[in-house]
Amino acid sequence: MKTKALSIFIILSIIGLLGSCGKSGTGKTGDGKPAVTVKTQQLSDHSSFNMAEGERCTIDADATIDYPAATVEGQPVDSLQRLFAAYVLESGDSLSLQEAMRQVVANSMHQYDFMQEPVSSDEIDERDDMVTLKYATSTRITPVYNKNGIVTFERVDVVKKNDKVTSITHRYYSFDVKTQSFIDLNRLFRDDAIADVCQLLKQQLLKQNNATGNEQLNDLGYFNVENISVTRNFFFDDKGITWSFLPNELAVEAVGEPRITIPYAALSDSKCDDSILDRL
Repeated sequence: MKTKALSIFIILSIIGLLGSCGKSGTGKTGDGKPAVTVKTQQLSDHSSFNMAEGERCTIDADATIDYPAATVEGQPVDSLQRLFAAYVLESGDSLSLQEAMRQVVANSMHQYDFMQEPVSSDEIDERDDMVTLKYATSTRITPVYNKNGIVTFERVDVVKKNDKVTSITHRYYSFDVKTQSFIDLNRLFRDDAIADVCQLLKQQLLKQNNATGNEQLNDLGYFNVENISVTRNFFFDDKGITWSFLPNELAVEAVGEPRITIPYAALSDSKCDDSILDRL
């Protein structure tokens, strides 16, 4: 009798185990499948002109852009591409995706328009040994999180002057592929919980810098820590949400771009209804 009972128990255990294994890949999280597939577009442009100060300026701009080409679920990708163009490429509604990508390079070139001043042909002919200023801008856009129905794109803009990096910024944009919408803070947290998330950011900033107070952070180059804010510039990973702060936003430029990661577990009490965090 004991042997028969043991056999029945083992069979039931195996059935239960198989049942649980069969469900593991069908839930909202855990399948690990990419939310979108991407294609890459590479663009570049060049310009040069003479300046009234007796110098010549050359400008090179290039962009390598990974853009959403299709969703894994086979949904139409048009809406997602329009959101990508509007947020990541910072384009107007009237531009197509291809036009918006070309505009990224054009905008890089136009930021130097103020340097171009009319110079007569006589002045140009008289210059035998001009000093050349070389500017180069590059933009790289690529997905850094791409699963659980969510895709986050990282945009890195680098500016060089005479081959020396003078500026670098990282910006992040997340999209809900299932609803084809931009993920803003209100898709994550309750309005009344934003202050609690700010407090978590401050505590983590102190911890990762081994500081006990704002004075020590000030000595390290941080400022206005008391008023630290929860910004849109964040990305997801398997552990939590990381906020990235642009140069001179939270710390002096020499510090660079501070990053603060908060684990998902610490954010659970701040979730709004139907929060994106439920998938993570």
